[in-house]
Formats: sequence, C-alpha cells, structure tokens
Amino acid sequence: MNRYTFGDDDRAAARLRLLAETYEVVTRDLLARGGVPGCGLAADLGCGGGWSTRLLRDVLRPVRTVGLDASERFVAEARRRHGPGLEFEVHDVTRAPFPAGTPELLLCRFLLTHLPDTGAVLGAWAAAAAPGARLLVHETESLRAEHPSLARYYALVARLQEHYGQVLEVGASLEAAFAASAWRVTDSRTVAREIPAPRMAELHLANLRTWREDEYAQRTFDRAELDGLERALERIAAGAEPAGTVRNAVRQIVAGRRS
Repeated sequence: MNRYTFGDDDRAAARLRLLAETYEVVTRDLLARGGVPGCGLAADLGCGGGWSTRLLRDVLRPVRTVGLDASERFVAEARRRHGPGLEFEVHDVTRAPFPAGTPELLLCRFLLTHLPDTGAVLGAWAAAAAPGARLLVHETESLRAEHPSLARYYALVARLQEHYGQVLEVGASLEAAFAASAWRVTDSRTVAREIPAPRMAELHLANLRTWREDEYAQRTFDRAELDGLERALERIAAGAEPAGTVRNAVRQIVAGRRS
C-alpha cells in the first residue's frame, strides 16, 4: 500500500474539495479534449472524496463511472456525498486487476506525485485496462511563488516527498515515463496558470498541519520554522499579507493503451 503524504482526515477531505474547485476548469478541458464520451466503464484513480469522479461522469457520461481509492475514509465520504449514480470502491490502484471491472477510460489527477515508480504504476494500469483504453493524466509540472514563505513550503514538501520516493513536480518527467510504457501518448501539453496566493496558501495550510506531524518531518525539519511557516500561510490565506500569485504549470497527457 502506498503512502498518501497529506492524510485522509476531515481536514484533508476539505482540502481535496478546494483542490477540485481550483482545478475544475482545466480538468474539464482535459476530459473534453481526450475523453471517450459514452464509454462503458470509466475509472477515476485515487478519487478521494469523489469530486473528480463526478466531473468525469458529468462531462463524458459513461455507462458506469467508478472511483477507486485506497482510503476507506475517502470512499465512505464519496458514497455519502454523491449518491447511487456513481460507484466507489476501496482499492490500491497500483494493483491490477481493478475490482469494478476493466475500464475503457482512466483518469489520474494529482495521483502519480504520491506514487513511487511511475513506470511500474503505468504498467499496472495497462494491465487493468481494456484493449485500446485511454488514460488521461493531470499532474504538477512546476510550482513557482513570488512570496518566500510559499517557495519555502514547496522546498520542504519536495524534500518530504523525496524521502518517501515521491516527486512533487512529477509532471516534468512524465513524457519519459510514458515513452517506456505500454501507453502511446497522443497529446501532451503544459497548461500554465497563475493562481492567487491566498487560494494556494489555504490549500497548503491544510497540508502543512497534517504533514508536519509526520515522523520524518518531525525528525528533520525545524519545529520553530514550521511554526513560522504556518503563521505566514495563515496570513496569506486570510489576505492579511500580500503574496501575489503562484505560477503553476501542469502536465496533461492523453494516451492510448498499446495493443
């Protein structure tokens, strides 16, 4: 089972909803550009609270739409929030086959950043997918902030994730990973956005309050620095301290399973 850096408690669930709202437009564009309308089974990999699963259903209208996540807590919330029109299953998405069946479309949004060995994961997804299936991926390629507290936050998160074999800016290496995989890329592009710093600080504050209790973080990072970083993010999120924008590039890939 893989480790999710940012937890799955109520605070993490609220953060995932805010994340979904922040990236809904660009995710909708990816689905419309690369999706398969009306396919038999579409799977949302690492669905969290089900917000991306619902978007997948709304845009492409598959016969069945299934969200898969390793967190029992997130899957229970998704079932409660989104009703019977969507299916949700607890499953480690790095393992094939999937419990819900053989998907013709797979969506991965902000998931590969948390999974070591991208190549092995892409192989598992190819094994789980139907012949000719399509995979849509949306991952962070770069994060650049004007404010030093935000820049420091990104540096610490990258270090924490590296310790667990994960990559914060995994989008920058995806084309190489796909080239060595069972997937053939048909569309790959960088989507650049400038996001108001208060919105990003709100997202990061929830994360910081979770991962600062991680054993590695407690052993490695200075607690006084983390206290100061938390206070700075609070001020930025509240609009009490001007911080400009965060320049965020995401890598979006559309790929087909090789026969």
